Amino acid sequence: MNNSTFRVVDQFPEPAFSALTEEAFSDYEASELLTDVANEEAATRPGTPNTTEQGVLRIGAFRRDVLVGWTFARPEGASHLYMIDSGVTPAARRQGIYSELVRLVLEHAKSRGYVAVLSRHAANNNAVIIAKLKLGFFVSGFEYSEVYGPLVRLTFLVRELRRTLYRTRSSPIRRAMRRDA
Repeated sequence: MNNSTFRVVDQFPEPAFSALTEEAFSDYEASELLTDVANEEAATRPGTPNTTEQGVLRIGAFRRDVLVGWTFARPEGASHLYMIDSGVTPAARRQGIYSELVRLVLEHAKSRGYVAVLSRHAANNNAVIIAKLKLGFFVSGFEYSEVYGPLVRLTFLVRELRRTLYRTRSSPIRRAMRRDA
């Protein structure tokens, strides 16, 4: 990571971004059904997604102006920031790039007054789940997607008061003291 720079960008550079997403997710098996579902969704919601949404955050990790990692987040409701999409090229993994991208998102969320940062991950995406747990995220749920399969929901509570309340609520209930009659 020592020779990486991180920048907030309005758009990720093309065709570099498309090539990077393909490379970053190359370990996932391609599926005709997934392509069919994406095409079906595009047909029912014509037009391109609004890439200039208010509050959207894009951070790129660059090495000598070459995009090697990214994260994309958007507001969800008034108080949550949802990390939708992130990735790091396989050659640059395990060098702290993803963790730094997440830290920058957390700093952004704190500076903008969000109360939580949310994300969802394939249940077998251990490297990302572990990285986020180390940064203070916690498992907040599980769900099943017909497109992506089993997912793990992670949450980071931005404010210390909420983290304290979470730790209090999620701690084991104290055993009742035995009373001798």
